[in-house]
Amino acid sequence: MKQTTKRLMVFIDNSNVFKYLNQLHKIDAKWPKSYDPKFLAESITGNRELKEIYFYCSPPPPYLQIEQPYKYWNQISYYEAVKQLPNLVLKYGRLTGGKRNISEKNLDTQVTADMIRLAAENAYDVAVLVSNDGDYQSAVETVKIFKKGVENVYFRGSVSMSLKMVCDVSRRARRKFFKRLAYDYFDGNTIKKIKESTSGKTSRK
Repeated sequence: MKQTTKRLMVFIDNSNVFKYLNQLHKIDAKWPKSYDPKFLAESITGNRELKEIYFYCSPPPPYLQIEQPYKYWNQISYYEAVKQLPNLVLKYGRLTGGKRNISEKNLDTQVTADMIRLAAENAYDVAVLVSNDGDYQSAVETVKIFKKGVENVYFRGSVSMSLKMVCDVSRRARRKFFKRLAYDYFDGNTIKKIKESTSGKTSRK
């Protein structure tokens, strides 16, 4: 029987990923914070067929626009660049509460819903979940009801054992999976090239 190429979809919980990249970047600036999710997905895919990438994030909090406008517009600019990447769907969660008690809503719910819906639609053979969040255990178990494979990419020192137990493959995120995404910084008035330097600082040109 002829072996067919496995169809892959990659689901990136960026809020979770960014938290760990931010920590790693403080130790080793070669870990990029503004990473290229397409490059990450392709690095994971190998010789399989990458069908689509789902990227989940939350918008910057409104108070940032007043207190740290550069940081606010930099994040907006990064997400706009991510949106332009081929075969990628970007979905926003939402933020609730004020500056001192802000919380993220409807992000992991969207990840779970999409993984299960697309499994039921037979849109992929293998789902790759890039997250350390053990709350996705039930999502993985449901996806496997549809006879789909599930792989997990996690960061060193923070693997969720509950998630690892239900996934077919768990692999540690490596620095070679990540590269910086070049993009334009736009604040509504000016456009500038943005580049994250290896010193850990962000430069505008």
